[in-house]
Amino acid sequence: MTLTKTKDGKTYELIRFPMKTMTITQGNNGQYSHQGVNALDIAGKDAGIDPTFAPCKMRIARKEGYANGNAVFAESVDKVMFADGTVDYAKFMFLHDNYTGDFSVGRVFQQWEEFGDEGTAGYATGNHCHFEVAKGKLVWDKAGSGYGYYGRNNSTGVWHLQDSISADKACVVDGVTIKNGNGMGWKKASEVKNGSSGSIKWTAENGTATFTRNNIRIHEDGPTGKVIAGVQYNAGQSVKYFAKCAYAGHRWVKYHRAGGGVGCVAVSGSETRGVDPWATFK
Repeated sequence: MTLTKTKDGKTYELIRFPMKTMTITQGNNGQYSHQGVNALDIAGKDAGIDPTFAPCKMRIARKEGYANGNAVFAESVDKVMFADGTVDYAKFMFLHDNYTGDFSVGRVFQQWEEFGDEGTAGYATGNHCHFEVAKGKLVWDKAGSGYGYYGRNNSTGVWHLQDSISADKACVVDGVTIKNGNGMGWKKASEVKNGSSGSIKWTAENGTATFTRNNIRIHEDGPTGKVIAGVQYNAGQSVKYFAKCAYAGHRWVKYHRAGGGVGCVAVSGSETRGVDPWATFK
């Protein structure tokens, strides 16, 4: 088990890379089938079939059929630490295992417990594991840019795990032999700069955010709150907010919902002010 402590003394599992040998055959925004999304195709030590391992203590949430690559969706049982120092729940998607009948939905795997294999199920030309990771819990969504646990890049049409992030921002590589790391910023556990588990720092600010893109999901209370299914903001719609924060790769605002309670939405695809804005402000 790979553990770390935050500055406030709490202990979390660090997310581990899901294979013992890393040979990336297609990376983020790969032009074969990853256009515009964060996803890795990982082969093992050779052209054979290597096993995959649970990146953290995780629960299987869904399995799909062979035509869909035997897709397996899982999420962490507890909050974990990402390689970028963030503490949050984690969700995962694995594709191409030739047989998933040896485990069931609801089963819990311990960190680094073997649970699957590389394969060619679905659309694959050679044995590999398609791997995606994201922050937060899995949310079943039938609206807008996604369906089920999938999201969709509206520009390229590629389906992906909801809110997927670059895997090197999530996984540490202790115990992994790196044959091809695709030039990414992989870290070992000792290199993770961890912070406080209480992590979200809000700043009071009153303003109006008018969205410039579609399909902005609404969370209850804050960035880690439950996503409100079937409701979203689109370009031209506005919210009057009273607080802002930077967290988990986005900038966020908090506002009072018309139907009661507090809503939270992302207004930028970056934590850095002015980078990748999703709204205009006044």
